[in-house]
Amino acid sequence: MHNPGRHNAITDVAGVKVGHVTLFVGENVRTGVTAIIPRDDIWSKRAFGAAYVINGNGEATGLAWVNESGLVESPIMLTNTLSVGAVHDGVVRYMIKRYPRSHIVLPIVAECYDGGLNDISGLHVTAEHAIEAIESAAGGPVLQGCVGAGTGMRSYGFKAGIGTASRILNVADQTYTLGVLVNANGGRRHQLRVNGVPIGEEITDLRPERHRDGSFIIIVATDAPLVHRQLSKIAQRATHGLARTGTPSTMSSGEFVVAFSTANTVPSSSETSLLSVNMLRNNRIDVFYEAVIEATEEAVINSMTMAVTTVGRNGNVVHAIPLDRLCELMKKYNRHTQDEGRSTPH
Repeated sequence: MHNPGRHNAITDVAGVKVGHVTLFVGENVRTGVTAIIPRDDIWSKRAFGAAYVINGNGEATGLAWVNESGLVESPIMLTNTLSVGAVHDGVVRYMIKRYPRSHIVLPIVAECYDGGLNDISGLHVTAEHAIEAIESAAGGPVLQGCVGAGTGMRSYGFKAGIGTASRILNVADQTYTLGVLVNANGGRRHQLRVNGVPIGEEITDLRPERHRDGSFIIIVATDAPLVHRQLSKIAQRATHGLARTGTPSTMSSGEFVVAFSTANTVPSSSETSLLSVNMLRNNRIDVFYEAVIEATEEAVINSMTMAVTTVGRNGNVVHAIPLDRLCELMKKYNRHTQDEGRSTPH
């Protein structure tokens, strides 16, 4: 296990910011927008990036260009399924206003379905909300649970939403940070595992009246000098962390991963035709695989333990995971494991 960063959040990677706009209005509106900003001037100073699709029953715009160019060049946005267009429009408007001479931008906007708690057909998220999320983004502690794009989300039959975690790595006398942020909205109750403990098989009540498979959006950031090909491998390893929480990524779910590195800067324009970059040797990358697995798993669990019971559209209720029962079950299985260890002959 690797130690977490100061805030145990994706913002432990220097320069990365997160902003939320939460829409919790009346009895039926439970939705929002979350913005992840890789660096302040991501358009002029682009970052190496990569994207990976685990299961594609969903939408995440801009991923084809991320993998074609090997770069991330805009804010990364999260919202609900029917608000992708509005958020995409908001990013375009923001980028044109900030960079009036550059009119070609392909924003990254990823969605999860929140129609169980939210009046999703009401189209309550606007382009202005997307701009607000970008402009309000900040470093430091990140609000988790029922905030931003996670306001109406649920996982494994419990309330969930935004979760984040980070890990500090020491490689060849250098210290690096890797952070993960998820919007968690998938998994079935019986699948849920917390540190290997079958919590979903133990807590079988508190189920929502309506349940459907959903999605997980996973954003990975690091300050290690990694290029597109290496980030692609790290994005793929996030699947292992997600699997540790229980889900096999069913055919009716959509899981997308975007990974980026802030170590190198790729200018949008240059007078020279050559670009010098730093790159970590491939034989040093295994530790990042471990870190992204750990941080992804923890971010999903954090999204649930930081959420609260929510009543939404038509009186639908999604319960928060009962922390007292969760803690007791973790202690119970830990004692059982210790007892088994003591009884094993040596």
